[in-house]
Amino acid sequence: MEKFERFSEEKLTSLRALYRGDDLFRTWTWLLCLLEQQLNGLNAVEVWSETEMIRQKLSEIKEHRDNEVEFLYGDLVKRHQSESTAIIILTVLFTQMCDAAPDEEDDAAERNPNRAVCTVLARLLKNSPNKPFFKKLIAAYKSRRYDNEGNKIILPVTDYLNVKSPLELMDEEAKANVEKWVEKIEKLTRGIRGILNIDWDVYKYIWRNICAEQEIPLLLKEKQPRGNKWGYNLKLVANVLGILHTIPYGENVVLEGSIQTISDAVGVNVRAYIGNHADFGSSNTTLTKEMHAKIKQFILSAVG
Repeated sequence: MEKFERFSEEKLTSLRALYRGDDLFRTWTWLLCLLEQQLNGLNAVEVWSETEMIRQKLSEIKEHRDNEVEFLYGDLVKRHQSESTAIIILTVLFTQMCDAAPDEEDDAAERNPNRAVCTVLARLLKNSPNKPFFKKLIAAYKSRRYDNEGNKIILPVTDYLNVKSPLELMDEEAKANVEKWVEKIEKLTRGIRGILNIDWDVYKYIWRNICAEQEIPLLLKEKQPRGNKWGYNLKLVANVLGILHTIPYGENVVLEGSIQTISDAVGVNVRAYIGNHADFGSSNTTLTKEMHAKIKQFILSAVG
């Protein structure tokens, strides 16, 4: 793992809007904010973002993901140079993983699809010298039985390793903000309808899932390339069109035609960004290798 970099205020605000629809995030918020004050460590949004990063990596592993969990404590200590930060992140992750059975029968824990992951996390957190701090965190987390409005806290069962899209955990306001980006992109790219081999609603569905990813809204706000008349990240949109242009669909591809044809359909010269969408680290793509792979998987799932 790379060294952790503190989030900008803009990123914190953007992510907080995405996370606050998650019941478990709201349940943890008061305690994570208190820990930030006491330990001068990460804030609630940064902690949750770290668990999101781990959760997404684990969800991509189909077999023996519990073995990957064995390395998390050491990786997090290196990433943050702090044992307490590593324990906080893993404790929050543990609460995400431990209640994924579809009911509350006596044997629910045994039928938890994430049981092996929970077993490893519990062992890591209960090992000395971690145990006292872990026990305090769990006790404080469990002590809050009512929310700020006086309602009893009843968390829905969520299998966090089986969440297909961040949209599943968003509130209506966050979903509406995602929809605004989809509408902007739909208007920008409406010229491709004649060369798009999937239904327009499927195309919008793909963009909806892309825009729900925590990195994308901030990235879309960046004006790339500079001076483009759209006013947002034209390069990112063109990169995604480039991915669509490479994915098979029937006897053709999702987005057919030449790179020049697609660029003409957008109405702006974006040939370099379409053709070099996977040229990571260059000025032709705004996507990381990881995000590129994730977007490709979104598209494959949607059109498959």
